Amino acid sequence: MRSLRGFTLIELLIVIAVISLLAAILFPVLAMAKRASKRTSALSNLKQIGAAVHLYVNDYDDRLPFRFHDFTEWPGYNVIIFTTGPGFSKYYGPYLKNDQIWYSPEDRLKGQSYTSFTFNEQLAYSWALSSIARPAEAIYATDRTDLAVSPHIVDTYTWWQFLTQGPFKESLLPGQIDPVSVASQIDPIRYAGNTGLYLFLDGHASSLQFERTWGDAAHNLHLATKS
Repeated sequence: MRSLRGFTLIELLIVIAVISLLAAILFPVLAMAKRASKRTSALSNLKQIGAAVHLYVNDYDDRLPFRFHDFTEWPGYNVIIFTTGPGFSKYYGPYLKNDQIWYSPEDRLKGQSYTSFTFNEQLAYSWALSSIARPAEAIYATDRTDLAVSPHIVDTYTWWQFLTQGPFKESLLPGQIDPVSVASQIDPIRYAGNTGLYLFLDGHASSLQFERTWGDAAHNLHLATKS
């Protein structure tokens, strides 16, 4: 008759230690993979919004929609307008298959606005798309802030207020960045790798660190009117 041998206490402790070590290694990797998957999903949504933008422009004589009813043309850096409501969804919504495309799975304020993204206010007017000299280097939309800084969430951001200096003029760029002004309008570190998502006016979208979007007047990707 054979006798059965169980684990000794030392063997059991070794097994537990190995499992704990593997868990410590794998859990952060799995968490990072999950965040990367969410970033991919949000990037796909932003690209679909980009496609909707171009379908709209094709239907409306090369013109972007104006967000503010009293202003069809951009009034310049000295006028800043904030408004709430359905916003760009009423223009681009008919070109999207469902409303979930407006959201990012990493949005911590989901449900408080019709979208997780925010649009460059400089481009929230009836620009002719053909008048923008470098659309592949002009950011049209990015991630809206995840901070509940106001009871009313707006869907445009004023990047020229990111500077500590004022009044703003393009020659001040790149200038000194005010982190509070940035974080209260956009979320440049929403995704894995401390990145944000950016939709450009030519329709492509990228995951970038904020530093790569900022620069002088010739290279700043938020400045849409670069020559």
